[in-house]
Amino acid sequence: MKTPPAEPVAPPEPPATTLQEIRGPRADDKLVDLLQKEIEQAIQQPSGRRKIQFSMPLVENERVRYFIEAFCGKLRDFFSRALARSGKYIPMMASVLQEAGLPEDLVYLSLIESGFAPSAYSKAKAVGPWQFIHATGVRYGLRIDAWVDERRDPVKSTRAAAAYLKDLHGQFGEWFLAAAAYNAGERRVETALQRTNTSDYWDLTGRTVLKQETRNYVPKFIAAALIAGEPEKYGFNDLVYEAPVDYDEVTTKRPLALTTVAHMAHTTVTNLKELNPALLKNVTPPSEEGFIVRVPSGSGALFNEAYAAQYATSAEIKVINYTVKRGETLAAIARRYHVRPSEIIEMNELKTGALRTGQQLTIIQDGSAPAPEPVKEQKAVARPSPSQKAPARTSTTQKAAARPSTTQKAAPKSSRHSTKTKSKTKTGETAAHG
Repeated sequence: MKTPPAEPVAPPEPPATTLQEIRGPRADDKLVDLLQKEIEQAIQQPSGRRKIQFSMPLVENERVRYFIEAFCGKLRDFFSRALARSGKYIPMMASVLQEAGLPEDLVYLSLIESGFAPSAYSKAKAVGPWQFIHATGVRYGLRIDAWVDERRDPVKSTRAAAAYLKDLHGQFGEWFLAAAAYNAGERRVETALQRTNTSDYWDLTGRTVLKQETRNYVPKFIAAALIAGEPEKYGFNDLVYEAPVDYDEVTTKRPLALTTVAHMAHTTVTNLKELNPALLKNVTPPSEEGFIVRVPSGSGALFNEAYAAQYATSAEIKVINYTVKRGETLAAIARRYHVRPSEIIEMNELKTGALRTGQQLTIIQDGSAPAPEPVKEQKAVARPSPSQKAPARTSTTQKAAARPSTTQKAAPKSSRHSTKTKSKTKTGETAAHG
């Protein structure tokens, strides 16, 4: 019998930062001068009309055409997915840029940076749709810790990007030096200016003091903006744009599992994660001031009503960072801290109840929570970490010696009139069985 042919394996999807990394010819001085003027003209327009008018010389530029052909050719599938995703974010991002006094077309910098993917992560450890590194994100007010990474938040990261671009333009005086600094970092551009003793962007790129990715930034941006503005003109006829994000904001002053939030808001955990990509855990972080959660539009009132009913009184909340010790079970840890095993599993995104020695767990004690559910002691115990030695194995001879002799008499059975002993078990505990 012939073995059926194996199913073809789909090629891995390219990273969200693919458009950043593609190489090609750099822009020339004429191209830069034209776009510089058109950006300045757009900024002078009233809010709602700040669009860059891409003139024919820009559209027909050889270097722009190179990237248009690349985006419509070998990168077509990636670009199609990015354009479809843009429907979710562009209306909001363009509005933020307009409010900051910037042309809305600068939203296509995010297309080049990340393909509008909140989860985008680059080789330089930049994160989110606007690709902030940690230090710059913190400088522009983004929260980054074990609970939340606001670089992944499309709204907050766009506000930070708008502020950063305006500061860079004020620092360097040219939009393209600002764009270069956004892509490469302002210190690198400052160093390049000092080393070359020039303030001309393309003089810098011609001397290769800036990486190729940065030198290609302008023609990539123009090509992406042209295609996104008129996708049908460039052969993208079958696009299905994702619906714009629409949500209500609610506040919780206690950590809540996303399953609890979903239940209260009559939605799903998947929807909550899409609306709150900055959350790094399946639970909202503790916050005395209150943590804002986005829920689907129209479900905010449902959540608030359920939240007020369940948490009418405030209770002390403790967040415990626990390290699993050797031999400990999930049930034992749950009993110790008066929480349900299911809560520990959910908050720590565990796939099973098996633990390993040294594993870090987040445990939240909420005084208003219901009593722990009765649990059975699990057979699975914490596995030793790889650094710990396994106990020595018992030899076959030792095992044989340990067995009881077959000549020994069995212990007499207890009398049917023996006194029975009752064992009381506290709530949430299970009596041990021999």
